Amino acid sequence: MTKKSARDALRAERERQAAQERRRENFARVGIALVVVLAIVAIAGVVQWQRSRIDADAAAPAGVVEGYSKSSGAGTGAAGLGNGVGLGEADAPVVVEMFEDFSCPHCQEFEAGAEKMISQQVESGKVRVVYYPVTLDNFGRPTELSANAFACAADEGRAKEMHNALYINFRQDWTTDQLVALGRSVGLDSGSFRSCVREEKFAEWVQSIDQTATDRGVSGTPTVFVDGKPLDPEDTSPTALRLAITDALAGKP
Repeated sequence: MTKKSARDALRAERERQAAQERRRENFARVGIALVVVLAIVAIAGVVQWQRSRIDADAAAPAGVVEGYSKSSGAGTGAAGLGNGVGLGEADAPVVVEMFEDFSCPHCQEFEAGAEKMISQQVESGKVRVVYYPVTLDNFGRPTELSANAFACAADEGRAKEMHNALYINFRQDWTTDQLVALGRSVGLDSGSFRSCVREEKFAEWVQSIDQTATDRGVSGTPTVFVDGKPLDPEDTSPTALRLAITDALAGKP
């Protein structure tokens, strides 16, 4: 073989190897894209499957209200599954929506600093607050039980009392008996409340709140919206909420 023939053969071999490498890279890109598509489809399938598990006629507690609506402020339609528990005047100029987990220590810390201010704003008629009890997976069954107990309290007209009691007596290992006892401490001593807690009457409503959180882009707790605008997740603090409420009120006629 001549030197020229050898160089040509070497060049051809390098081109062949380069072509193979390009094909491998293309296959890798296609594979990654396929994995991403399958992941998106899988997530959508899980969400759809979760929704299919909820009975559309399942019970929602008394006091559920629609959240903030761009067209009309507070929602005006029929409320039920997926809607949070509202406190305050229906025509309050500002709507604060709070996605919290009763087992979340950050939520407990936030409530310790914000509860008094929120109560004052609600009592003044300036704010309607809507509570969405989210149940994060990492807190397991106790958070599902506490969210259901909150719903049971709301059904008896004691949402605020139970909400505050769950944070004042904060724990991450609630049992049914402990939640019944906590309800008793805020005046919930009826047989209907006890059976509601023990039978998890509002379990499907609790699950529907998790779906609402997903639909609203909530990825952690606490997540707070003021007139539909989320607080900065890097600064979800009582001070940030107070300033957001002040700004929202300033923009009202």
